[in-house]
Order: sequence, then structure tokens, then C-alpha cells
Amino acid sequence: MAEYEAIPPSSAAEPRSNYECEGPRSQPQPRSWRGMLRAHYSYLIIILTPLLLSPIAIAQPNSIGYTAYCIMFMGVYWCTECIPLAATALFPMVLFPMFGILTSKVVCAQYMKDINVLFFSGLMIAIAVEHWNLHKRIALRVLLLVGSKPRWLMFGFMVTTAFLSMWMSNTATTAMMIPIAQAVLKELKSDANQDGEETEVNANGSFNGHVDAPNDDFEAVKMEDITADKNFSSLKQAEADMKPPEATSVTADDEGDKAYALVCKGIILCVPYAANIGGTATLIGTGPNLVLIGQAETLFGTDTGINFGTYLAYAFPGMVICLLLTWAWLQLYYIDRWCCWGFRRNRSDSNSDQNDRAARYIRRAYDDLGPMSYPEIVVAIHVCLVALLWLSRDPKFIPGWASFFKDGYITDSTAGMIVAMLLFVMPSKPPQFLCGFGKQDFENDRVVRVPKLLEWDVVSQKMAWNVVFLLGGGFALAEACKESGLSEWLGEQFLILKDFSPEVIALLIAIIVGAFTEITSNTSTASIFLPILAALGVSLGVNPLFLMISASIACSFAFMLPVATPPNAIAFAYGHVSVWDMVKTGFILNVVCILVSFMCLNTLGVWIFDLKTYPDWASDMASTTTTMMTTITANVSSTGL
Repeated sequence: MAEYEAIPPSSAAEPRSNYECEGPRSQPQPRSWRGMLRAHYSYLIIILTPLLLSPIAIAQPNSIGYTAYCIMFMGVYWCTECIPLAATALFPMVLFPMFGILTSKVVCAQYMKDINVLFFSGLMIAIAVEHWNLHKRIALRVLLLVGSKPRWLMFGFMVTTAFLSMWMSNTATTAMMIPIAQAVLKELKSDANQDGEETEVNANGSFNGHVDAPNDDFEAVKMEDITADKNFSSLKQAEADMKPPEATSVTADDEGDKAYALVCKGIILCVPYAANIGGTATLIGTGPNLVLIGQAETLFGTDTGINFGTYLAYAFPGMVICLLLTWAWLQLYYIDRWCCWGFRRNRSDSNSDQNDRAARYIRRAYDDLGPMSYPEIVVAIHVCLVALLWLSRDPKFIPGWASFFKDGYITDSTAGMIVAMLLFVMPSKPPQFLCGFGKQDFENDRVVRVPKLLEWDVVSQKMAWNVVFLLGGGFALAEACKESGLSEWLGEQFLILKDFSPEVIALLIAIIVGAFTEITSNTSTASIFLPILAALGVSLGVNPLFLMISASIACSFAFMLPVATPPNAIAFAYGHVSVWDMVKTGFILNVVCILVSFMCLNTLGVWIFDLKTYPDWASDMASTTTTMMTTITANVSSTGL
């Protein structure tokens, strides 16, 4: 952690020169070539990547070769983040028309598909929840219900974080929950010097008193900060910006301090882990889920059977199992560890005092929020409404409300936009027109405009535009793979796997993707792998969803490194855990969650999506791509290439 410490204020006030000056006549000393490489490695990647990959396009001068070149080109840029992820996702707008793969009109349409609108509407609803602090009320209320003992505090943090991550950004949820966890951990610390001090929470959620709160910059991590930063240098800068001003220093003078250090690690780690797991339960919970349904519709049409309701029925039980097993593992490793090792601490009175102080702090924080306001109530009603609309649109076992409209015209994005538009219409104060104007409506003898529950200025500031473009870039890649014939060609190359059972292939894919996503963006990983896996399924005669669902969920199981996901980086920045702590804990969770996902795939997945049957919609795609490949081969032969 020493290498990530922020520069002291005294030195930060006067920036140092690149060269050391010993006197008025001293000459600047040139940098070493290694230092130059470290400082400018991104430019080397930007320049060398297209040059080194150019033999692919030269050796295969057709749409297949050009598409493969573009995918590898973008894959390197995504993995190294030599330019921002969202900027890389815009390359198809330039490369595909120039190489003659897709027209500009077709490429641009991929950036605002139905799935992008679903994600967009879901984020607008989440922004309204965040704007009116409804998520904080839910979090504190759950913590009050579960109690103040460390094991139940951990359970409360995990359940709350997972639930919020089903509907909100994982990053925004973690950024809201971690400061609360930090303050509660301070209350668990038995310190005589702190017994008489007070802890207060002001109206906007910042912490005062003897609890060292994160600075305003960290507290302000919002929806627009959703990134998938995998670059170590970027992470160091993020940590310098997000790290609390005075991280809790934990000494190990006695068993109590050692136990407290373990509790800190467990509770801090449970938040990002729960956020990553909770996002797998809904289509809008995390980027890979949206990539899954978007690319499935791009490659196979709308008959795949995946919608919000069916995916929730499949993924939610697996999410709950993974969450409970994660809680059990963290509890065993960090909280019950001393009991398992045979240590017995006679600190029951002290522990009781700690738990009481934590309970009082949570109660004060909840009471300071005041009674539930009108905007919170109305936003909560809208959240329940959109969940009901999504679940009842097409529940499969009975006709849904979409059956009252023209078949195929209503999708989940329609329901999401209905509720999002209502938020722009509903006022944030009770209407006064039935009982005259209230006094609060006048200011200087003028009627004051009552703001709506959701204003566009708030949306534009907090919207995760980078994720919207990242999804669009992935959909453009999928469309190019389909139209160019690359999917079919890749499927033919994977025929060597036909001797393996589909179950073995799905498990190997989940393991490979789970390892790959530890160092690359989750959404980028899904965008790269899913078109290839769709082609693999078609070529092997296996339901493509059997492989695609396994990979998309594995993309979210990134627990081992701080750079794996933004929630991991936020937790790591608080200084309680080391990289080795995350590796030891996260490796077991990776294995457990992948096995649980594999179990659900072969049980619930087979029942809900009929994954053991090769579907007609995949056969239609295979015949289309076969005809396309025949045409491409004939054109290449006629040109003598």
C-alpha cells in the first residue's frame, strides 16, 4: 500500500520539475529509456497495434479478414485501455464502413438498439432513486433489521448491496455502501478514547464526529463515474482521489486488534463482492447481461426466449445461492476464524458495548433522514411499477399485458421508458391545485416552479454515457461477425471440440472467461467472446445460449484483483485490505460461483430456456451464414485471391 500513498499537501502545492536542479548552471538530466517507455507506453500501443495486426487484413483481403482485424484491433485497445473504453467502442463507426463490412447507417443503428434503450431507461430510474436518497434509506433500514453483530452486519450489507445492484449500477451502489460500512466499523472499534464522543450524520449523508468520513470527492462517486478501469496506473490515480483522508490504522498488539482487523477486511470486501454478484440477477444489473440479450437478438432474432422475466427467473436463484455461500465463506474466514483456531477471548462486555455503539450509530443515521418524504414515496412506487411491468409483460405461462397490443411491438424497453417518462412528469411536491396554493409555492410574491422527480440536468450529469457507447460497440461487433461470415468461419475452426460434451465445453468457457475478466472490462470481455461462442454453438449443434449464458454470467465473477471491477477498486482504496487478501478470498469465490452457475445452467437453464434442444432459430442462422460463406468463397475464387 505504500506505493499508492497520496502526495503530502506540502509537496503537492509546489509541483516538482521533471529534472533536479542543483544550481543556476546545472544541466537537465535526460530520462532513462525505461522511464520514457513507462510514460508513453499508451502511444506505443496506439501506433504499433494496427501495424502489427495488419498482416491479418493483408493475408485475408475480404470481409472475414477485415472483421477479424477490427475485432483484434479493438480487443487490444480494450485490454490495454490505451484510450478510454468508450472511445474504442466508437471505432466501428469508422472502420466498418471504410473496410466495406457494414454501411454507416447499419453501424450507427447498433448504438441505440432496443437493449440500449432498456439500459438507458433503467439507469434513469436508478438516478431518480439515488437523487432522492431512497437507496440510503433502504440500506440503513436493512441494517437496523439485521442487528449490529459483525456476522449479521455483514449479512445486512451484502443483502442490501446485492438488491440495489439488481437495479442500479454496481459502482454507484458500492460507492454509497462503503462509507456507511467504514463508519460502522469505527463504532465496532473498542477504544476508551472514543467512548464519550458523538457521531452525527447530516442531511446529505456526510459523516461528522469521531467517525472519519471519506472526503467529498469520494462520496460524490455517482452514476457517471461507472468505468471498467483495468489499468494499474489509472487505478493508482483513482486511489489517490478516492482514498479517505485518514484510513483506519489497525495494530495487532493483541487478539482483539487482530480480530478487529479481520472483521474490517470481511465487511469491506463483502460490499463489492455482493455488488458483483447482485448484478447478475437482472438484465439491467450489469453490462454483460445486456450484451447477452443484445447479441442474441442481433445474431438469432427475437425468438430466443430471453426477456426480463425469464432471465430473472433463471438468474435470481443462482444469485441468492452465490450470495449466501459468499457470506458463509467471508464469515468463516474473517469473523469465525479465531474460534476455529481455538482462541477464546473474554471480551463479551466489550463486544456488547461495541455492538451497542454500532446499533446506536445506525439508528442515528436512519433517524437523521427524517420521515419518508413525498419524492421518496413516489419514486418507490415507480420502482415497484417498472418491476411489475417487466415481470408481467410476457410471463410465458399466461398472456402478459403486451398481448393487448400488436404482436412483437412491445418490449422491456417500452415498459422502462413508460416509467422513466412518468418521472419527468410527476412533481416532487404534492399538487396544490385542489386546495389552493401553499405558502411554500410563493417566493417574493411569485409562484415558484416545483421541480419534477427527475430533471434532465440531473440525468445528463449522472448518466453512464460511456457504458451506453460500450454496449453499442459490442453490438456493432456482433453485427459485423454475422454479416461478414466471420461467425461461421470461427465455428468451423472450433469443430475440433466436437468430441467433448457440451457440459465440459460450457464449464471450460466459464473458467477461461472468469480468468480473462480479472484483467479486462467485463462488458468488453462479453462483447469479444459472445459472438464467437454463438458461432461455436451453431457449428457443434448445441443451443448457442447454453454457451453464451455461461460466459456472460462468468464475466461478473471478478473477485481476485482490485483492477477487476470498479467496486473492487473502491473497496481496495480504503486501505483495510491488500491485494493478497483479495486474491486469497476471491479465488475461492471464483471457483464456488462458477460451479453454482454451472449447476443452475444445467437445471433452471434447461427448464426455462430448453438449453438441451437445438432450436429452430439457430438452424435458420446456420443456413443463412452457410449461404453467405458460399457466396464469399465464390467471390474470392473469382478474383484469384
